[in-house]
Amino acid sequence: MVEVVFEDSAAGSLRQALVGRHKVAEAGIVLYVREEGEDPLSPEEEAQLRAAERRRQQEEAQRQRQGWAESLPLPGQLGDILVFHLAHSVGEITEEGIGPQREAALRKVMGVYPFLAAEVAETLLARGRASHKALLDRAGQGEAVRVWTGPGPDDACGLAWLAHTLRPLGLEKVSVTQVVLPDFWERPDGTVIRWNSWGEMEPWMWGRLAQTGRRLPANVLRGLAGTWQDLQRENAPLRAVVNGRLMSVPEDWYDPFLRREIAARPAEFSAAQVVGTVLGKYQLGIGDGELACRLEAMVQGGELQQVTYPGPEDPSYHCRLRKTPGVW
Repeated sequence: MVEVVFEDSAAGSLRQALVGRHKVAEAGIVLYVREEGEDPLSPEEEAQLRAAERRRQQEEAQRQRQGWAESLPLPGQLGDILVFHLAHSVGEITEEGIGPQREAALRKVMGVYPFLAAEVAETLLARGRASHKALLDRAGQGEAVRVWTGPGPDDACGLAWLAHTLRPLGLEKVSVTQVVLPDFWERPDGTVIRWNSWGEMEPWMWGRLAQTGRRLPANVLRGLAGTWQDLQRENAPLRAVVNGRLMSVPEDWYDPFLRREIAARPAEFSAAQVVGTVLGKYQLGIGDGELACRLEAMVQGGELQQVTYPGPEDPSYHCRLRKTPGVW
């Protein structure tokens, strides 16, 4: 069976699930970062900190051992994993296959890391093209496809794009099963877990969650492919999931979330804190790249002023910004 995911981090966790690497985290070094001007820890406080961290590591190791002990096997080989980390929710989408439009979109999203943007974009494109060829070859030979989707717009776009891609093979002939990321999961001890994406999934959970997959009928695949064609005709700069529906939206769709957090801060603020707060607080299913691009647009539009600049190997939003007087 072919396993399709839409982000590299999900592929990494899935690889561990397939090969059954029951590796439990080992205790590591305990680090304490002291703020400038802060008094150093006393020997007693340092000992308490180390003891607390050791307990946390032991609890985490026990959780992992229990997870693997209760896991269900997930048959397959590493070569079964096809990764389409292509940011289909961003940029133009009128082309067929994976061409210059996807390259431009990836370079834009990865531009938040200017020191490695070109290299990462090329890697993701090459991997996506290889996965695309393998998908058509294997599905065309009758092999089943299982696609793992989360609530984010890249996954929703990826699924619609996948159906459109498989259309020439005959949607009545292909077998596609969808596994949807659950809203929550309750452990035997009563602890409730929530994941934002498959990239956060513990390796031992994939086999169990695979049991929740549902095969998509040909008419559902046809509807998904039709949705992608509609989105192609609209060719908006951005796509988002709104009330459960995938749709075209304007480029500034996420700006209100940024502005809300900026408004709550002083005149000068940390861009990284704003990006981190929006990602964690609103669970929009997007990455830091889209938000960093919008902050840059606000600087270029005169709403914000850049006070400091990131280091040569820092993300572009590792800087301080200032609200333009009279605008805020």
